[in-house]
Amino acid sequence: MKLTDIDFADDAFKTCVLETAAKAEVENAEDLVELRCRKQGIENAAGIEFLTGLKLLDLTRNELSKLDLSSNVLLEEVFVGNNELSALDVSGCRALTHLEVFINELDELDLSNNPLLEELYANKNDLEAIDLSQNKELVDIRLSGNELSDINLSANDKLQRLEMEMNPLTDAARTMMSKLESAQVQL
Repeated sequence: MKLTDIDFADDAFKTCVLETAAKAEVENAEDLVELRCRKQGIENAAGIEFLTGLKLLDLTRNELSKLDLSSNVLLEEVFVGNNELSALDVSGCRALTHLEVFINELDELDLSNNPLLEELYANKNDLEAIDLSQNKELVDIRLSGNELSDINLSANDKLQRLEMEMNPLTDAARTMMSKLESAQVQL
């Protein structure tokens, strides 16, 4: 599908996509590999589902409230920090290794279909729980400033860095995390 045939809902997003494609000399939606649209005032990323060749997506510092990346199955790196996200779907992103969703309004984040995830930056959200049992490759987890009282990290043997400040953690959770020998822990 030609990029010019996509009916983008947001003019700022459309402009960024088309300008990026022109610089990369790409005409077809599936041939666009990287998209960097920081600070563009984007409120809606509808149309992104046609960009099936994306490996890197950067929509940091926009005004997105929801984002569905389930069709972008080749994504490896996603940067969507500092938006207004209350819903994010990365269920189809099985190749995802790096996810930045800091400073959003997420109260849930399903990462069960992202087994290759190595780095998760989800500071300053509204997460009350998170299941990382399917993310055995995680080396860096940043979850400060959420509503987490507990977290199970028994499946995360490769963990090197863990940030959990400003969470209402139970004493048992704090004790368990402080005993993580392989990780630099900030509670």
